[in-house]
Amino acid sequence: MTESPAHRTITEDEIAEPWRRLAGFVVDWAILVLIVLIVTSLFQIDLGTREDLRLPVAVRVVQGIAAAAYYVGFTMFRGQTPGKMLVGTRVLVERSARTPGLGVSGLRWIVPGVFVFLPGVSVTFVVIYGWLLLNGSRRGLHDKAARTVVVRSR
Repeated sequence: MTESPAHRTITEDEIAEPWRRLAGFVVDWAILVLIVLIVTSLFQIDLGTREDLRLPVAVRVVQGIAAAAYYVGFTMFRGQTPGKMLVGTRVLVERSARTPGLGVSGLRWIVPGVFVFLPGVSVTFVVIYGWLLLNGSRRGLHDKAARTVVVRSR
């Protein structure tokens, strides 16, 4: 008896390499920066001055909403953001190898996403995403929390 594709075990060989994940993240980050710049321009939201150490609250709110919609939406409907599509990776639920639903996608985003609104983002980012470099399963804290895994899709 063979396992159905929707209930198969994910092997260690399928897990995406850290460089793929980083490259996909950089692409997604660039897309989100463009989205936030367009939205802030359309709504004439002040981006602050060069001397400001942090973006104004209104910009961070736009950034948080855009990031949540982007990451949760793409992960829930495709298992891939545009960055993941470009580098050939996909998010799957670890036990079922299925595309995550709304709850899992939301949890996966909220672990790093909440830090959009808090100070110390760079340190937090390193801790959350750096975790995938330090453990053998190559999963970030957001993957562990949501019980997801990022695999190569091609």
